[in-house]
Amino acid sequence: MYTQDKSHRITLRVNENQFEFIKQSADMLGVSPSDFLRMVVNLSMSSSQIASESVKKVDEEKIKEVIRRENEETNINN
Repeated sequence: MYTQDKSHRITLRVNENQFEFIKQSADMLGVSPSDFLRMVVNLSMSSSQIASESVKKVDEEKIKEVIRRENEETNINN
């Protein structure tokens, strides 16, 4: 078994429904249950990173909008 880049072990207990889902999904993809769970973790990590970058971009745009709005509120007497 290839373990060169895997230095941490997790023991996980699941119920019958969870086990069947993991087993069936792994079988459909032709991978082991462990590989399937690694794929799920990697997908979650990737999705989390994309979401984090999107939130950061939205926050930066909101900051720019607030700054722009402050300038729009000036009047002739300022």
